[in-house]
Amino acid sequence: MGTPQVIPSLMHIPLPYSFLWGFACISIASIFLVFVLLMLAFATHAGRIFYISFFMLFIPTSVLGIFLPVVINTPYTPFLQGILSLPLLALWPLAKLETLPESWGATARELGANQSTCLQLIIWPLLKKPLIASFFLSLFFGIAQ
Repeated sequence: MGTPQVIPSLMHIPLPYSFLWGFACISIASIFLVFVLLMLAFATHAGRIFYISFFMLFIPTSVLGIFLPVVINTPYTPFLQGILSLPLLALWPLAKLETLPESWGATARELGANQSTCLQLIIWPLLKKPLIASFFLSLFFGIAQ
């Protein structure tokens, strides 16, 4: 019958499963990193710095992520592609976080809201659409890989 076709960069996983492996690696890595970055930006109030740096990096990292399998052919290439998609995926949520006035969190705490209530009533409604769009964009990157 012959040996099954494989993609060399994915540890010789047979073809139907190698696409699923690459899809899962890219999607999970990029979604996880977006949430970690947003938590870090929210905790340190450094959203503006992340936004400016990611705005400058999103085109070069996106191009590098697209051509990465040609340059580096290793088993962890899908993880690197997920990491390189971070600036593009985090740009819109960081822009929305940037529009949030600093005084809203302090005002909510003065009115008796704790951290989780502030997150639930102020931050989540503001970031819901950008996070959903980033989620679907990461799924698209995983499928298009």
